[in-house]
Amino acid sequence: MASFKVIDLYDGSIQMAVPTSFIDASNLRPVPDNQEVYVDANGTTSIVVELLDRVNGFATDEESMKYHIEDLAGGSGDTIRLYQTQRVTMHKLHAAIPAYTMIATAHPVAAAASPPASGAFTGIYMIMVRLVDQKCDVIVTINVPHDERLAREVKMEEGRLGQKMEEGATIRDAVVASFWVKNWGLFGQ
Repeated sequence: MASFKVIDLYDGSIQMAVPTSFIDASNLRPVPDNQEVYVDANGTTSIVVELLDRVNGFATDEESMKYHIEDLAGGSGDTIRLYQTQRVTMHKLHAAIPAYTMIATAHPVAAAASPPASGAFTGIYMIMVRLVDQKCDVIVTINVPHDERLAREVKMEEGRLGQKMEEGATIRDAVVASFWVKNWGLFGQ
């Protein structure tokens, strides 16, 4: 079981927990101002937190979430497969703030015709926090790359996640339990 540490994001305006082995990617490479990126110093999993304009015009929040994942992951040309979306309560935010999680996979175009268990893919846990008054969607993605060997452990349709996806679920659960906005001024208020 991974141990976690609480980190400050956006100059301390937001806090959340990440595994202790994760390091700030901005110490390694440039990261856009609207993102915070943490990478596993001992592996390939990454966590990306993004502050995005709140998307409107969709009938449901779930459709907004699908838009975000297709926009973020689909921009690479990968084929995105969606498996599960559910509403959650972020433990340290007011229960009325809409929040959702999603499980998805991104498959390189060349492997898209293959079943997920037969080719490399990236498992994605996405969390969307809809800050209506702030006109912001906070998107947290936990990206879990799988090579062909690891991919054989996974059968999403059967609910078999494999070890790496289980580890990603543990990270997702820690984010849901710990994500906290300390300074709402971050959003211009």
